[in-house]
Amino acid sequence: MLQFLHPQVLWALLALLLPIIIHLFNFKRYQKIYFSNLKFLKNLNIENKRRSKVKKWLLLLLRLLALACIIIAFSQPYISNENGNNKHLQQSGCFTIYIDNSFSMNAETESGNALEVAKNKAIELINSYPSYSKIRIYSNNFYSFSSNLNKQQAIARVMDINPSPIPVRLSEQIKKIQINNAGDDCRLYVFSDFQKGQSDIENIKIDSTNSVTFLPLSVQRSNNLFIDSCWFEKPYHQLNQSQELFVRVVNTSNQNYQKNPIKLSINDSTKSISSFDIDKNSEKIVSLKYLNHKSGIYQGMVEINDFPITYDNQFYFSYNINSQIQILSVNQDKPNKYLNKLFSGTETFAFRNSSKSGVFNENLENYQLIILNEIQEMESGFNQSIKNYLSNGGHVLFIPSDKNDTTVNLFLEEISVPQLTQIDSSKQRLAKIELNSELYQNVFEEIKKDARLPDIYKHYKLGRSTNILSENIWKTQAGDDLLTKLKFGNGQFFLLTIQLNPEWTNLITHPLFVPTFINLTRDSNNAQSLYYTLGNQEPVRTASFNQNSSSEEFHIINKKNQTDIIPDQENNFDKGLLLYPRDQIDQAENYLITKSDLIVNSCSFNYSRIESDPEYFTLDELNNLIKIQKLPISINSPVKMKLSQLYNEQSNGKQYWKLFVILCLIFFVSETLLHRIKIKKDVIQS
Repeated sequence: MLQFLHPQVLWALLALLLPIIIHLFNFKRYQKIYFSNLKFLKNLNIENKRRSKVKKWLLLLLRLLALACIIIAFSQPYISNENGNNKHLQQSGCFTIYIDNSFSMNAETESGNALEVAKNKAIELINSYPSYSKIRIYSNNFYSFSSNLNKQQAIARVMDINPSPIPVRLSEQIKKIQINNAGDDCRLYVFSDFQKGQSDIENIKIDSTNSVTFLPLSVQRSNNLFIDSCWFEKPYHQLNQSQELFVRVVNTSNQNYQKNPIKLSINDSTKSISSFDIDKNSEKIVSLKYLNHKSGIYQGMVEINDFPITYDNQFYFSYNINSQIQILSVNQDKPNKYLNKLFSGTETFAFRNSSKSGVFNENLENYQLIILNEIQEMESGFNQSIKNYLSNGGHVLFIPSDKNDTTVNLFLEEISVPQLTQIDSSKQRLAKIELNSELYQNVFEEIKKDARLPDIYKHYKLGRSTNILSENIWKTQAGDDLLTKLKFGNGQFFLLTIQLNPEWTNLITHPLFVPTFINLTRDSNNAQSLYYTLGNQEPVRTASFNQNSSSEEFHIINKKNQTDIIPDQENNFDKGLLLYPRDQIDQAENYLITKSDLIVNSCSFNYSRIESDPEYFTLDELNNLIKIQKLPISINSPVKMKLSQLYNEQSNGKQYWKLFVILCLIFFVSETLLHRIKIKKDVIQS
């Protein structure tokens, strides 16, 4: 509906009655014309009286319309937007601008770099705001959320925005902005290329107190060939082991690639160079092989060549190889021959047997796993040594004896572990395995229903557990616990309720035996992730438990890009010591983890591949999605429209005063032309 910003000016339309009255009186006025000789009038054509009146009325109408348009233009007519909050928003003076500064905004538009165009248009929009405005500027960097700024501060903040590796879902960003602006009625302007991988329009929810405007930038689509991920054939790494690295390469372009080179580097040394063919709009898995020839930290990088999108051409990974995994078995009487056979005679494990008295001559922190093999009694000194080892992050496997002293249950009670009650001699079968446990990570995808699991001939029943940080890994058909993982201090305690001999179970000859106890030592070694993704907020795991005892802080460093940060630290029940960088790392690279200036481990970070597929929503697609979702969002093209006028249009509605000025000029020109045609005709007739 047409409205007027200054409706009082419309009273001037009454003045249009004056020319009408004057015109009417002018029609009745007669003029006497004296001629010396009437013979000169004979050749004059007598103009039709009715036609003359029509022309005069037409001239009057054109003049009245021209004057009316001038009056209406001064009253500033407009049509208000559908959003009823315009006046309220205009009075609040609160404006929010979100500039998508993801890597995809480095693409080119017709006007140049998309991010630079967005920044320039944002500054143009800011300059149109009133002087009293409260402006907030947001980007993809969550930790730099803005407070209220004046126009000069907002422009400076916009100019400081640089490309960010942090991928952000549009719905999550709008939600965070609305939460941050809670209590304020703010108008939100979103500058983005609206890449399909990030713009989840279907998940957007708009607060009724907010007004949202999308300002999409039309980005030119680019071909892209990128490394999506990598993994090893074997999830764990051993000395002198042949490694096969699998690399997934994705081609999002409409062209085929032949003999494209790919290079693998380990610790800045080239280990493998190969090439691959890949069809358009497809993916390819490339295999690269090399040898682990020494222990220590392995920092790797896989690289391809592609242009113009280059941030996803490299992929980083790292892992650590200990010279040997140290295991100590503390035996009551004789060693367990099945454990001896499993861990002895291999370069991967250093397996030692010891008596309880021999423990005091050992530096327990050098061991990744201690096995308490059928210990019948726990003296106070031995008890304290094991508790200290657990507190500092060690891992203990407890195998019960058939003749337990009360001190054993006392020890279990002190570390919040269920006590051993009585031996159940009824034959049962292992019925449930917790496949989601880290003990079976990368071991089983599933176990078939008809798979024959180990038989249990005897087992201990357990008392009631008071430890909420426990994980039941094995259970019998009757629901009794056979293998339980519990937390104590920084360490983990594995309670086995059966002995490893044929009188108690056939587990020792079952295929489940080897992966379970091998992976138990892996778990105690805190196997870390091969790589992490920037922006995922995933914590980094450290590998050396004996570093936990020091009060010194951990550092994550990279001398190449001059990074040295102190991450947040957390002791987790399942995953041990976790380090949280909290978005302090913004470059994909290999990093070292240090403590007290000593290198503890390594970690690798890669850019997210969400933006590697350069597909964008068009204006029509955005409009259709918004209509389908029934979202109160308006869309304007920042290239086709001057953003300096956007604020006035959204505040006062769409203004039409210029249209009435143009109509006024058209009416004046038409009146002049009509008047001239009449004069010319009269002259000809004369």
